[in-house]
Amino acid sequence: MNTSFGLKPHIREVVYFVADIDAAAQWYGTLFGAAVEYENPRYAFIRLPEVTLGFHPADAKNASSTGGAAVYWQVERLDAALAHLEATGAVLLRGPGTTDLGEQVCLLCDPFGNLLGLNQPATTAG
Repeated sequence: MNTSFGLKPHIREVVYFVADIDAAAQWYGTLFGAAVEYENPRYAFIRLPEVTLGFHPADAKNASSTGGAAVYWQVERLDAALAHLEATGAVLLRGPGTTDLGEQVCLLCDPFGNLLGLNQPATTAG
């Protein structure tokens, strides 16, 4: 599925705006077991199988924030993922709870001030 101008329904990259790109990239790299790479001194990233996570210095145009869109990562066990993230510095903001579709979800703030959601599909809930 493409639009007439080539827009594809696939997320290529998610960029987090942070005060310390090295610390943020390392935290997420450790979380996903991925190597940190640099495009230049002001942009770090990690490559995951279906998306790249980028880390850009927060500034007046794009601050670290819990006031915008949230990326939800699918997990097999929400309770274990939540415990791990809290142990490494993330803070629970909302949930855990169950959606009307039977999914288990929660929303955290990563140690760098950005939203981080977790989603356990209904098929693995329980």
